[in-house]
Parts: sequence; structure tokens; C-alpha cells
Amino acid sequence: MTSEQDSSFIGDVGRFYSGNTDLWTSIGSHFKTPETYLHEFQLRYPEVSIRFELKRRGLNFANNKARPVHRWTDYLEGFSDSFVYDTMDDFGLGKDSVILDPFTGSGTVNVCSMMRGIESVGIEINPTIFRVLKAKTAWEISPEEIRNTMKSLDFTKETSIDPPVFMKTDRQFRPDVLQIILRIKEQVQQIERPDLRIYFELAFMTVLLPCSNLKRSPSIGYDKKKETAVHVRLPVELFETKVGQIIEDIEQVQRIQGELPPCHIYNEDSMEFAIPAEHTVDAVITSPPYLNSFDYVGNYKLEIGWMEDAQSTADFRELRDRMILCDNVSRKMIQEYEEQPDLFDLDWVTYVTRATRPRMRERLGIRRKDYHILIRKYFEDIYRVLCRIHDSMRPGGKVAWVVGDSLILDVYIPTDLITMMVAEKAGFRPMGIEIDRVRRSGIRRSFVLRESIVYFTR
Repeated sequence: MTSEQDSSFIGDVGRFYSGNTDLWTSIGSHFKTPETYLHEFQLRYPEVSIRFELKRRGLNFANNKARPVHRWTDYLEGFSDSFVYDTMDDFGLGKDSVILDPFTGSGTVNVCSMMRGIESVGIEINPTIFRVLKAKTAWEISPEEIRNTMKSLDFTKETSIDPPVFMKTDRQFRPDVLQIILRIKEQVQQIERPDLRIYFELAFMTVLLPCSNLKRSPSIGYDKKKETAVHVRLPVELFETKVGQIIEDIEQVQRIQGELPPCHIYNEDSMEFAIPAEHTVDAVITSPPYLNSFDYVGNYKLEIGWMEDAQSTADFRELRDRMILCDNVSRKMIQEYEEQPDLFDLDWVTYVTRATRPRMRERLGIRRKDYHILIRKYFEDIYRVLCRIHDSMRPGGKVAWVVGDSLILDVYIPTDLITMMVAEKAGFRPMGIEIDRVRRSGIRRSFVLRESIVYFTR
């Protein structure tokens, strides 16, 4: 890096983090700051460009709400189709390519790939989100069959089924609204053909949250205002609207799309699943769970429970323990993990885990005393996924990995930079980092965090 480039880089870093000074003054500046990590990383990897683009390139799902097929669900943790298309163009991907998303969620990468006529692979561990993925990537059904099935449903019939017994249903739904929800569910369950039922299951799932006393902002919680705002006709109105959207969008894609490319989707664990050898991957576009307290299982417990993909709170716990780590996993699982040998040695991971130890002693009333173990497990989980990806990619294949940094117990963790180092441990070559969006810490709202696109190649 030339002196001129170095000066520009220092200026970008300073401007981005100018608001964090007060926090470091109050908690003690002996902890490494975001600025320190960025400078150290640049010294270690002078060939890796770090750009403060702040393009707001659609690293959230909001832009998808008006897009065909994408709009069937509102998935807070997803990125936009525009970001996926930009990355496809940047990587030079075409109809002879194969794209993988190992954390595919509701399927933005797979839907975009289908729109472009590109073969894709998607892996999603959550069985309920996988239901959504199945519907959003199934475009060969006759729209008229969906329309006729919708006409056959009768929501005036009294229901004979019960709500999930292990959930707080009486608190989550008004009694009259709950009865309509049950009627819709029973009618959907009676659709005999699985290839038709998947669209109605998706529509049913989208009704649950807006008709409940709950909200996501972004984590799920109660909203007292909704107890009187939800009217008894709303579940059926929303359900009919969603099915109408599905019919409209399938008609549209069938008009404009030629032969559909293969889309291979798997309800599997990306840490364990060996991608079949016939899917040699040219590129990965993905965003894993971030290193924070966000509970991806708890946040969708309403849908998971009502779709009967969990029968108890123990089922929720089992699914959570299998996923990339959040801080709501079971202590038993973490105790078992602690006894395992480290998968790799990385000084920055060692530093941040050691830095949390005194903070756990100093902070009163924190939920856990094992954050140092949680942090290491997060990066080892990511390492295991990256090793799987590396095994499935052709030489020269490229990865775009969207991730945010973290502040845990006032210890700053440069998740994006460490991910690049972990990727190198898994056999990838670092390419560049684009710091694209400003975020805020969930605990320290005044603290500036970032969201980055980390690029590396096989």
C-alpha cells in the first residue's frame, strides 16, 4: 500500500468509527478497537483491498417485498435480489455456472438463479423455512390448479383440530381469530397433493404473525396494540391475497422463462452435509448467521410450531443446538463442545475469547458465563461450513460472504476480518472486503458496527 493509499484508508476508517470514542473511554481502551483491527489486518494482508463503499447495495430483504416470487415471504435476515444479480455480474456467472448458498433461508439466491437460467444449490437446516424454499423454487405447477384448489377451500366449516399444545396460544391469538386460523390450517391439511399443498402452506405461514399479538422488530415479541387491531376477517383476507400473489407470479415467470434450470435444495446442516459430487460449484453467494444473540429458531417459533416441525420446546432446543451458534444454545451442548480439541489455531480468535473472560466477571446479571466458548464455537462452525464449500468448488471459484461485526460484553469482534482468516485456514485465498452498511449494536445503540461483503476464492 502506498503512503497516499494508506492516508486515504486511515481517513475512511476514522470517519466510519468517529462516534465510538465515548464507549472506549468509558470501558477502558485496553481492548482493541475496530480501527486497530483494520490497520493490523491491512498490515497482515497488504494485497487485500478494504473499501468503504457504503453503497447500501441491498444487504437486507426490504427491496424484495415488491419482487415476483421473492415477495411471497418477508424474511428479515435475507439480502436483496439486486445484490445477488450484481454479484453474479461481478463474478461473470452465466448459464453454464452453478451457484451455491449454504445458508439459503427463503431462497433469494436460488430464485435469482432461476430467473437468470442458472443452476443452483441451496442448503437450509430449518425445516419450516425449507418449506418456504420448496414453494418458491417450484414454478412448473399449473396456476389454474392452484386457483381451483383455492375455490374448493371452505373456511366457514367448524374446525376439529387443536392448536399446538406446547405454545402460548391463548396469549398469542385472540380467541375468535384463533378459530379462523385453525379453520385455514385444517383446510390446507386436507389438500391431498403435496405439490399443490406447498403453496397453501406457505400462504398459511404468512398469515400467522400479522394475525397474532406478536411482532418481529427484528426479534419476536408481544405487541399490545395488536390485541384490538386484528379483526376476525383478517386471516382469510391475508390468505386469499397471498395465494393470489402466488398465482400471479407463477403465471408471470411461466410467460417469460424458458426451460427452467436445475435447482437442487436440501434440508440439511451445512456443517455436516457433503454436497453431491455432481454439483461442482462455480460461486457461492451467502450470508451466515451473525455472531450475536439473535435466535433464528426462537424468532420463527410461531411458524415452526404451527407447521408441526416442532412438537415441544425440546424440539426447538435440539434444532437450535444444530445450527450455527447463537447465545441461546443449551449449556449441555456447549459443555460437550468444550471437551473437543480446537479445529484450528488463530491468534485473533484466542484474543477475543480471552478478552471476554474479565468482562463476564465484571458484568453483573449476564445470562451466561461461557461466552468465550460460544465465540470460538461460532468461528469453528463457520470453518466447518467453509471446508465443505471448498470440497465442492472448482479451482478459481469465488465466494461473496455477507457478515456483520460484533460487540459482545463490550469486547469488539471483527467477525468479517476473522472470517477471512478462517477461510484461508479452510484453503481459500483472500480477495477483498467491501464495508457496505452501517449497523448499530443491539446492546450499545450508540456504537457503530458495520456490515461487510468478504470476497475470497478457491
